[in-house]
Amino acid sequence: MIGSPLVVAQQARARMQAMLATLREGSSDKSAPVAQASRMPAVADVVITACEVTSAHGTGTLLLRIFHDNAEIVSVRTSNFYEGRQSFGAAQLCLPLAQSSRPEIESWLKWHFSNTRVRRIVALPYLPADPVVAATLHKLTGAPLCTYIMDDKNVCADGIDDALMADLLGHSGLRLVISPEMRDAYQKKYGMGFWVMPPLVPEALLRRDPVPFPAGADPRRGVLLGNIWGQRWLDTLRRVFKGNAYHIDWFCNQKDPAGLVFDRDEMIKDGITFHEPVDERALPELLSRYAFAVVPTDTLDGDSPAAVQAIAELSLPSRIPTMIATSHLPILVIGSPQTCAARFVMRFQLGEIAPYEAAAVTASLDRLLQSKVQADIRRRAAVVAGQLSAEDSAAWIWRSLAMGEPCDMRYETLMPADAPVG
Repeated sequence: MIGSPLVVAQQARARMQAMLATLREGSSDKSAPVAQASRMPAVADVVITACEVTSAHGTGTLLLRIFHDNAEIVSVRTSNFYEGRQSFGAAQLCLPLAQSSRPEIESWLKWHFSNTRVRRIVALPYLPADPVVAATLHKLTGAPLCTYIMDDKNVCADGIDDALMADLLGHSGLRLVISPEMRDAYQKKYGMGFWVMPPLVPEALLRRDPVPFPAGADPRRGVLLGNIWGQRWLDTLRRVFKGNAYHIDWFCNQKDPAGLVFDRDEMIKDGITFHEPVDERALPELLSRYAFAVVPTDTLDGDSPAAVQAIAELSLPSRIPTMIATSHLPILVIGSPQTCAARFVMRFQLGEIAPYEAAAVTASLDRLLQSKVQADIRRRAAVVAGQLSAEDSAAWIWRSLAMGEPCDMRYETLMPADAPVG
């Protein structure tokens, strides 16, 4: 996920409206400055995103893991959500708001890529401009195009209309999605082949032998890693742990998470302690101190914003594979058993699912602390960990794009269609 859905929507609303209007009318304001690029390589692969590629959000984290060697990548984004801060790519471009009609986007791309041969393109569509930029660059250069959908903005949530998405998918030589649920939803709607590439973890952080229960650790203190994508999720989670015998340490991806309102001292009284981000390299040691992890997700009852519910329904949170691969933590998913997070945990029998009810959460955590349950989950997690390595993942994408289908079935074998879950 690229950021809090509500904050992203607020920041992007004017831009989205302008984009849609100018795509229909073919005109726009010419006053915005042209984006600047430095050191454009002579030959480049292009990665197209909605916003900055940064570890502040899951999409950025995954791209940094997959394309850790990005010396020949040009990063193209259609918006700034993180004040333009990014170190990904040999060069980076941000589409000016003025360049929002198809002819203007084409002219903008021609100008910037006039001396660069585009070898391959990867697009991660989230905003309406994203598929337009990707399809236009593909048509201009003839470079093969891979579409990788990490967050749904078409099937369950609005954002990219069917015509734009169909055009992008129709020109894509390879179509990747982040979860089996996403694959099934998009295949059903578009009648095209989609392939799973789940969130991956750097090889250096993986542990392939079971990580034992932490000696001397407080068994009633668990960890929550990453962002929470909704005020409702946070408020309900606080009610669950208030007065509970268990306490949660929350290591967020952002120092001050946008879109969430909370007092840190008051939240401690509710059983949740907020911690600022930690360096990814420190995660194995940090996470190995805990006996369990908690992952809040949606209830899928229709009361959350559509964008928030879509995340829960179709996107696999990157923090789950991270915790599984680095520390083999038993996981409690709180929310609906039909969410992507819950289905992943149940698919591999890595923990439990509980509703946002204090008694149910306490009972689940009590079970997860049993020594045999801990040992069994940690053993299964060690097996799964070896299949979540980001090693060679960029090469896997390029080989698969050249073939027009997965060059091997490592991820489809890991998460096949119609596999039993729960």
